[in-house]
Amino acid sequence: MDNSEMVCYCAQVTRGDIIAAMERGARTMADIKRMTGACVDGNCENLSPRKT
Repeated sequence: MDNSEMVCYCAQVTRGDIIAAMERGARTMADIKRMTGACVDGNCENLSPRKT
């Protein structure tokens, strides 16, 4: 799997960033958000090139 895959477009968080957060102890979505900044802006849907 590609760790450079973008997961959160508004904060530019990649799959690799989330894996790294989990390796540093993140166990919940709240942990991942706090540690990576993912999903805090709520604008991913508009920024995603995959939007339909």
